[in-house]
Amino acid sequence: MLAGAGAAAASASALPGVSLAQAKSNAAAAATKSAEAYGPLRLLVPAAQGSGWDQTARAMASALQASKLVEQVEFEYKPGKGGVPGLAYFVEKYAGQPNTLMVSGMVMLGAIALNRATVDMRRVTPIARLTASSLVVIVPKNSPLRSQADLSAKLKTAPASIRFGGGSAGGVDHMLMGMMGRALEVPPANLSYQPFAGGGELLTAMGKGELDVGITGFSEAKQALDSGAVRALAISSRADSDGIRSLRSQGVATDISNWRGLFAPPGLDPAQIQKHIRLSAALNASPAWVAELKKNRWSNAYTSGAPFAELVETEQTTARVVLHLLKLG
Repeated sequence: MLAGAGAAAASASALPGVSLAQAKSNAAAAATKSAEAYGPLRLLVPAAQGSGWDQTARAMASALQASKLVEQVEFEYKPGKGGVPGLAYFVEKYAGQPNTLMVSGMVMLGAIALNRATVDMRRVTPIARLTASSLVVIVPKNSPLRSQADLSAKLKTAPASIRFGGGSAGGVDHMLMGMMGRALEVPPANLSYQPFAGGGELLTAMGKGELDVGITGFSEAKQALDSGAVRALAISSRADSDGIRSLRSQGVATDISNWRGLFAPPGLDPAQIQKHIRLSAALNASPAWVAELKKNRWSNAYTSGAPFAELVETEQTTARVVLHLLKLG
């Protein structure tokens, strides 16, 4: 969810392919049935290995197998442009194939809006939102920026001197940079942003001194934070979290939350979609998944069926509005 960049426009009309009426029926059925045993499951990750979507896919696979809900999980990667090429590939290659799901989230909605993609979320069926997490604003350990106050002051006086880096162009990391600039009254044209396919690439660039400030998911930065390779200046939650002060508590009036979930390809029948929803519900209820959430510092944001389909529709509209307001697209 987004805040601090103005009210979103009214929700668009019902998206073809999302099938809200069908999703409501699926959700009702999922509430009364447990997930049946799966055969092999393929997870399409439209991002690089080591990215947040990859972390989510691997945590999901670990919990599914530990809970004996799935016999085998295969991974396939199609990185680039916030998942837009991967989405098109998923729709074309896996239409009608019931044992393949795509791991995606809010980042893709921003990338679709920025790239004006012809293949969008109307072509897939939302199954379930699984997680929500905050972003962190980080700097290399030896950075002269010792606090968020230092960064805010620099952005007000010499914004072009700050080299930002984060995830895909148009994604939540990019949005947060723009929202910070808007809150500090910095013209968007004066902000510099370098997109990366995954958190690992971002951290490598920071280690080489190629960036001044990074924006990424807390879970993706945790190892680097724990090792002291980078320092956190702020977190994007509304309140302080994980020992890190929020942007709002440091005078930057904005916040943003990133979510990730599962999507099915087009061409599945209602029974096949129900099976995926039941699997997601069983995953969400498993102790193994609870442990993964805790380990990765993710919030449980489980929503399935019609509520998730409606969320995707609304957030797609919101992403377009935010990118327009921030002059990012």
